[in-house]
Amino acid sequence: MRTLFPAVWPAMAGLCIAGVYGCTKEAGSTPASPSSFVVAFASDSAGRSAAMTDYRTNYLGSAVASVGWTGHSSDCDQGDTPDSVKARELQRLNYFRRLCSLPPVTLNRDYTLKAQQAALMMKDNDALDHYPPLTWKCFTLDGQLAAANSNLTLGVSGPDAIDLYISDPGVTTLGHRRWALYPALAEVGTGDTDFTNALWVIGGFGARPSNTFTAYPGSGYIPAPLVYSVWSFSVSAADFSSASVTVSDSTGFAYPVTLSLTDRGYGDNTLGWTFQQDFSSLKTDLRLDVTVSGVRVDRALHSYKYTVYIMAV
Repeated sequence: MRTLFPAVWPAMAGLCIAGVYGCTKEAGSTPASPSSFVVAFASDSAGRSAAMTDYRTNYLGSAVASVGWTGHSSDCDQGDTPDSVKARELQRLNYFRRLCSLPPVTLNRDYTLKAQQAALMMKDNDALDHYPPLTWKCFTLDGQLAAANSNLTLGVSGPDAIDLYISDPGVTTLGHRRWALYPALAEVGTGDTDFTNALWVIGGFGARPSNTFTAYPGSGYIPAPLVYSVWSFSVSAADFSSASVTVSDSTGFAYPVTLSLTDRGYGDNTLGWTFQQDFSSLKTDLRLDVTVSGVRVDRALHSYKYTVYIMAV
């Protein structure tokens, strides 16, 4: 059985990964046949144009000058942020999910009210903790519950917090990304101060989409500035211990990659890798064909192929 663990982010990163105790169904005992999954995606000028419009409208267009927090630390007033700010956070999160061919999420008001209390607690104590003690300033049980079920930031709030969860800098588990891009995620809550964010990501699950895997970057177009240093590939209940990854361009050149196995317990099981190259500031478009092989699921080995088109912007 797979257990979902809470984890504390390195203090300098200003993040903390959501986690509650629970489990998921064990893999079946019947051997499955080996198979290969190929996600076909053809590039064309119309598709690139649509992807660029999506980026400008729903990524760049979701920025806010201020989260407009109305609370006060001195009297433990949790305050609130305008609905328009919450909508922008949801807009940005759903943009990232769309890059991975995942369904959108909606805002759960109860989660959001509790997440607002968690955000205040993190701000007033200048710390991140999924299980804040009773001795914390501005402690509430609802805030503690939200902290246990949320990704947390310190020093960043609003839509910018979503970027931090997806990029997951310096975090070997990629836990924030994995929960934000969890295929079955259907409802979230979000709370903000001017200095913190709590994004409730545990519990609001729905039916899993039919996607065979979740990759970031995913199959299709992605703007170069959003190609972060660590790429990831997730499959539910997969064993990546014998997996290999090949990434090549249209000339056949294979880019060297460094693989990293991530801990289980944060969304789907995930394999990460890094490159020697930085693709985030490309001046011309680049096609990369990705093959992930040797992935064991239900006692059978599987391979997956997809294509990432990095757009210069």
